[in-house]
Order: sequence, then structure tokens, then C-alpha cells
Amino acid sequence: MTGSPLLVPPRLREGDVVGVATPSAAVVTPRRLRRGVEALRGLGYEVRLGPLAADGVRDATPAQRADELNGFFRDPQVRCVVASLGGLTSNAVLDALDYDALRADPKIITGYSDITTILLAVLRRTGLVTFHGPTLLPELAEYPGILPYTRDGFQRAVARPRPLGRLAPAAERTEELLFWDEADDRPRSLLPGDGWQWLHPGTGTGPLLGGNLETVGLLAGTPYFPDFSGAVVVLETTATDLRTVERSLTHLRMLGVFDTMAALLLGRSFRAPAGFEDELRRTVAEFTAPYGAPVVAGVDLGHGDPMLTLPLGARARVDAASATVEVLDAAVR
Repeated sequence: MTGSPLLVPPRLREGDVVGVATPSAAVVTPRRLRRGVEALRGLGYEVRLGPLAADGVRDATPAQRADELNGFFRDPQVRCVVASLGGLTSNAVLDALDYDALRADPKIITGYSDITTILLAVLRRTGLVTFHGPTLLPELAEYPGILPYTRDGFQRAVARPRPLGRLAPAAERTEELLFWDEADDRPRSLLPGDGWQWLHPGTGTGPLLGGNLETVGLLAGTPYFPDFSGAVVVLETTATDLRTVERSLTHLRMLGVFDTMAALLLGRSFRAPAGFEDELRRTVAEFTAPYGAPVVAGVDLGHGDPMLTLPLGARARVDAASATVEVLDAAVR
């Protein structure tokens, strides 16, 4: 956090402009892109594609990607910026972003995975609530429409000027991956949701803070690394190898991320090998046992489908005794 009062952006209203930015991997699936745009329009918003997606630019430089974001940040008509997808290199744009523009005109920014760097950098530099939630191609362009849990969670977070309140596990989930623009013209098969598992008892209240496990660590030693003191830490991983997870968790432990945390929300893994999810939970339980904070695993966030939209910077209360996670602050006004 910045030490300054938390900035809360105006809520999304019908007819508002949503900008689609591509700060990381390139958009190479035009049919999927069109479907995502139509999904946002179906929610009642006007959509403006950034030039990198609109023109199909595949090798954009960090300067080009930052310019696209800054164009949206500086445009008073744009009320929300949705990342087209994740990738690996969004940290390359951080030094060039116009944080002053966001302070002067706060906007909703949403994404996850590699976009974690942008969400945390903006929150750190401006105090603006950012949204760990869907991106355009993976979630909003789902066929035949956005999964209801994802859609409703997004709308509640960005379009209602009141706290999200109690969060609930998804009733259904999917583990199926369909290749975009090749095989994604049918609904993915759904399985019953398997709920959330409480790994450690306790109660804790603090600001939601975190994102993709591997990506959070990239910010260590930079001006963009968050102060996790008293936070409800949010983590999810794309790794399917326990050694990779242990390395990343050890890094965060050395950085003091867990020292004073209020609680930890651990996302459910997606398309992991049989038995990996149980091993992941055991590993996280062992890492976090010394800190005396409640830990809940299998939460519907990040790469798992469907997903919650979590307002980073807003306070949440986690109570293992009542098995509840409650967001206490309105994320939009």
C-alpha cells in the first residue's frame, strides 16, 4: 500500500467505455477477440480496442505496450481497462506508466496472471483499488457466453457501489482447455465444484493483496513490491511441479510476505496432474503453519474457471470458524 487514502474508481455504468489493452502477450486469435468484444457489449458497455489488438501487432515493444495503456489512462471517456490476456512481460511497462493520470482520473483495471505486476504497481504507486479478475480472451470470450459465476462476480465488483460481502465457492468448474479459434466453438464440459478447504484456523482482517505466485516475486526489490503487512494474501499458481511452487513460496517467505499476514486465500490449480492439488495444499499448509493465520485453499480465483473478481486494496475478513470470506469495502463509488 502507499500510506495514502485508498482511491476508489467510479463504478461502471451502462454505456461506459471499456478499453481493451494488450500489455503482455499478443492477440493472435481474431475470432476469440471478436467474441470477447461482443460479450462486453452484451453487458451494456461500449468497447474500444487498443491498437495492438485491433491491428494484430505481434512483436510490440515495451514502449508501444505502455503507450497503449497510457492512452486509456489519459482518456476521460474510458472508465475501465481490461487486459486482453496475460503472458510473461508486463513488468517491462511499469516504469513508463502514467500513474499521475490514474491519480487524477481513477479507472477500473482488471486482469490476472502476468497482469499481476500492473495491478500491484498501480495500487502501490497510486493507492487505486485494482481488480484481480477476468481478462478478455480467456474468460470474457467464453463460448457461448461468460460463465455465470465469472460474469456475476465481475459485475458485482465493478458495477455496484457497495461491498461484495460474503464470497461463495462456485457450484461448477471446468478443467477442459479448448484451442482458441480452432476448437472453442462449443461449451466446455463442467464438473461439480469441490468447495473450499480450510487449512488453518483463525480470523483475520486486512486488505486483499497478491495475485499470481510466480509473478508477485518478480517485483521484489522494485518500487512496485507491495507492503504485505496485515494483508489478506491472495495467491494462485500456474505451476504443476512442487519444486517450482516451493521455490516461489520460499522466496515470498524470505521477503516477509507471510510474517504478519491476516490470512491467505489460495487459488485452485487448473489442469494439474492427478494428486497435485492435494500436494499443493499440503505444501502451503506446511509453509504457513508458523504464522497463526487462517488459510483457505481451492478458492475460485486466477487461472481456474470460473473465477472471482477480487478488489486488491479493499479489506476482507476471513473467519475459519464460520468458513467465511467477506469483502468489507466497496471497490467502486
